[in-house]
Amino acid sequence: MTYQMLLIASLTSIITTVWGQAPVNIPVNIYGDGNPENGIEDSREQLMGRHDGGNGFSTRSLNAGTIKCDGKIRGTAMVLDTRELEPGLAGVVLASAAHVFYDLDRKRLFKRCEFHFLALGELAGYRARIDLKKSRFGSYDPAAAVAGLEFGQGDWAYLYLARPWKNFNPEQSIVPRDFTFPEMEAFEFAGGELRLVAFDSTAQVISVSRNCRVVESKGDDLGGGAWQGQLLDDCDSAGGASGGGIVAAVGNREYLVGIRSGSHWNEEYFPASQHPLGPPDGSIWNPSTNTNFGRAIDAYLLRELNDFVQQLISDEPRLESKVSGGS
Repeated sequence: MTYQMLLIASLTSIITTVWGQAPVNIPVNIYGDGNPENGIEDSREQLMGRHDGGNGFSTRSLNAGTIKCDGKIRGTAMVLDTRELEPGLAGVVLASAAHVFYDLDRKRLFKRCEFHFLALGELAGYRARIDLKKSRFGSYDPAAAVAGLEFGQGDWAYLYLARPWKNFNPEQSIVPRDFTFPEMEAFEFAGGELRLVAFDSTAQVISVSRNCRVVESKGDDLGGGAWQGQLLDDCDSAGGASGGGIVAAVGNREYLVGIRSGSHWNEEYFPASQHPLGPPDGSIWNPSTNTNFGRAIDAYLLRELNDFVQQLISDEPRLESKVSGGS
């Protein structure tokens, strides 16, 4: 079944898997280029600098920012609303893709990472340090990231900001939900739309892509149906989108339903000799030849989030003591 949805991709070139081909280093696909004759069109909307009295999409979607590690922007992260799980949590939990936090050349975590709300890292009131010791990663392995089609299943991460940015507002967060395909018909009938909220390295802003198409990976597409929860999409994105949010929006409500990982492409259609960086801008999306992919939020990831939050709560007195001690 084809449906609309959001995904997110990486600032730098990331390592991806090609169905039936050798792994290739390519950036996340960008489908829109302003030419309606050659494929899916770019539908990104800049979230910053838009004012609509609190009723428009841009206001409600102020729940994302950039990840900067070891001096460079590496991707996107979403601000999670964890109040349903634990209203007393002092800090803030982020969701992103695990590979965003790894130096893929050295196969290790970066040493120091910060979160820049709405990509406003130049403003002290909008940035916060990520405590990598207080984090939870999926089974992503940077040393074996492209070993097979299973790449992406464990490409998720929950991060903790013990001290939120100065201007943090709990309303500027998003609730994660398990979004299942059988619900799609009712969702669309109710006016629902699936979108991508992520960093756009070209414009240097957080933006939203609307009217995306998404399918569950099956055995006959580039994902091979290798793992449950693999989502394939045509959502316009630029560098920096890895770790961004696939968002289900209906009425005035928005829910995080997936995390963007990367892209698949077939060398028979896009030979490396002609397309060393993968499908060019404006390429027509086709799950059998070239597609973005992401990790769906499901019952497993929701359990992991709950466990992570409860672990943070149990450590909170010690964290507060450390902060008050000035260390």
